[in-house]
Amino acid sequence: MKSTSRPLGAIATALALSLCGGFIFSLVKIPLPWMLGPLFSVGLAGINGIKVSDIRGGRQAGQLLVGCALGLYFTPEVSRQLLEFGAYIVLAAFLAIMAGGLGSLVLRRVSGIDAATAFFGSVPGGAAEMAVMAERAGARFDQVALCHSLRLLLVVSIIPVAVTMTGASGSSSYTPLTNDFVPGGLAVLILLAASVSWLFMKTGMPNAWMLGSLAASMGATISGFTLSSVPPLLSVAAQILIGCALGTRFKPSLRSESRQLIKGVLAGASCTLLLSTLLGILVAWLIGESVPAMVLATSPGGIAEMCLTAKILKLGVPLVTSFQVTRLAIVITCSLPLWKLFRRLKDSGNTSE
Repeated sequence: MKSTSRPLGAIATALALSLCGGFIFSLVKIPLPWMLGPLFSVGLAGINGIKVSDIRGGRQAGQLLVGCALGLYFTPEVSRQLLEFGAYIVLAAFLAIMAGGLGSLVLRRVSGIDAATAFFGSVPGGAAEMAVMAERAGARFDQVALCHSLRLLLVVSIIPVAVTMTGASGSSSYTPLTNDFVPGGLAVLILLAASVSWLFMKTGMPNAWMLGSLAASMGATISGFTLSSVPPLLSVAAQILIGCALGTRFKPSLRSESRQLIKGVLAGASCTLLLSTLLGILVAWLIGESVPAMVLATSPGGIAEMCLTAKILKLGVPLVTSFQVTRLAIVITCSLPLWKLFRRLKDSGNTSE
């Protein structure tokens, strides 16, 4: 049986690089320094053949902490306000699928891969979940996983920096339920979040550790329970764990991958990112929210990364989180049926000619 253990030396190297990268990025005032620093330092090492590995379950632990922190923003008053935007949130999710579909046309044209692989490699859902659905549709599992990894790295590298450079500042109406750190309360919150996340994982829900902890923290906050805030040190640790895990996706094998495929992914992802940004601007105009917040809300990046950016910049955290979570749920549940419907319509059109 093949061992799945991670070498301690590779883990130590990745953590050392993560701390150095985070420290350097924080010195030069790059946004999200403790996530982007580890991502780039570990990624650069990995692509150059240095053995690096993340801690088993590290990214999930980081997502759990982020979910706990984000849930504190969903006060009863804010939750009632979000119901007013329900239709826009759902509409934006379906438009995200359309943006991904248009991006897939660019990806296919540049790289030459098949239509199914291009579609599932472009629609902004979770990498693992989209790869599994792609395989069911007869697409290339490995290519879809690569497409999503590169898309996530591209978006996470661009959007936080771009939003920060606009000088965006947050709204005082979106504040967490409590800023008080209570060790016992935090322990209860983390235990509750871990329990719900574990249940979500057992039911096969995508992004279980992020969504489970978010659901647990939201539930407690909406009910008015003030257990504890998540201290800044834990927030930094969460960023390091997530950034380090993302950085380990850079492998020397990227050098041997088809250059046309990588060019196609970058072109297609850039197209999707541009369309998502325009969608964010449109939604901001329709509902009267700030453009930077809505760009984060509609961005085709990871939930944890985009919402963490919103939290640090204080840009409508509940609204950004609601858009991102709803998009993921709709993309995961609707992408495969929509693809099958599209194929049937295309086949019937070819038959009638």
